[in-house]
Amino acid sequence: MKKTETLKQILIVNNAEPGIRDFAAPIEEIVKDSRADFHFMEYADCMTTDLTAFDGIILTGSPKGNDIVEHHLPYFNWMKKYEKPVFGICAGHHIAGYLYGAELLRSKEPESGDFEITIIKDDPLFRNLPKTITVRQMHNDSITLPQDFELLATSATCRNQLMKHKHKPLYTSQFHPEFYNHELVFNFIQLC
Repeated sequence: MKKTETLKQILIVNNAEPGIRDFAAPIEEIVKDSRADFHFMEYADCMTTDLTAFDGIILTGSPKGNDIVEHHLPYFNWMKKYEKPVFGICAGHHIAGYLYGAELLRSKEPESGDFEITIIKDDPLFRNLPKTITVRQMHNDSITLPQDFELLATSATCRNQLMKHKHKPLYTSQFHPEFYNHELVFNFIQLC
């Protein structure tokens, strides 16, 4: 008898205000295309949910991503102890970085539109991608590289484009892979 494959359970945490799904909706479509199951949650619900029930978590961006870090931080303290894969995008990148000691750079490396980034370190997240890719950017703020992270991708304008924790599967990107770079999200789901 053939064993039935269990679908991966991916949690999408919306960092926008409740009801605003501009960044969540494209991620939901990518997860559906990957044949994983997804669950959706507002960021404030992270404090009262058993997150270990999920195989991986994706943290969305936010239209107010430049101004939410301090406000959202208490809802993400779980990230320090969570051992399963997490992928933080834009606002999720800022929140994770700040949680781990990064400095928030206010309007020092802004990018809006399409920019090239360079992958500087091999990682399974980049499977089947060239060393230089065009990405969608929508940020005024950025972050420095926290001590416990390694830099995986950079650009001429913004140094920390994609980073990974040195000891656990926590990835974050300054750019928005849900627009042009679906392969990164697919590869992340494969890591879950």
